[in-house]
Amino acid sequence: MKELYAVVTGASRGLGLAFAKEFAKRNINVILISLPGEGLEGTCRYLSNHYSIRAEYYETDLTCKDNLMSLANRINNNYNIHYLINNAGMGGTKRFDEASPAYLDSIIQLNITATSLLTHQLLSNLKRQEKAYVLNVSSLAAFSPIGYKTVYPASKAFVHSFSRGLYQELRDSNVFV
Repeated sequence: MKELYAVVTGASRGLGLAFAKEFAKRNINVILISLPGEGLEGTCRYLSNHYSIRAEYYETDLTCKDNLMSLANRINNNYNIHYLINNAGMGGTKRFDEASPAYLDSIIQLNITATSLLTHQLLSNLKRQEKAYVLNVSSLAAFSPIGYKTVYPASKAFVHSFSRGLYQELRDSNVFV
């Protein structure tokens, strides 16, 4: 049987870390992704020692398309993945007209572009497996516009809609979204 690997973005804390631990408890190897300097090396060492799994990590900024494409290439060339958890995301609270273009772009690049492109780039890998799963973390904010967080709920609405559409496209395949 091929080794099972789960890719988890935003894996340094919160839901991402919880997903990583749950996969480890289920004896599934993990590839954890987060920004540099967020302690993934220690997390991987803990998971490997405590659960006797393989735990790899990649520290990169997913808002940079070149980083994302390089990461996807590395994963596709070295691992068979059965799970993709697109958990990395960012929000914040600012008046829209006072937010900088860089601030708005970061939210859009991480919540929308990174989720879409990473899924796109890893989909052929997922399709090669007997069964595979994609989980894109959205938010209840996707269903309700929120003042001072205008771009975040809109980006999470995209994640929700994207996931529902991808589910429809892949419903007759081995990949469940």
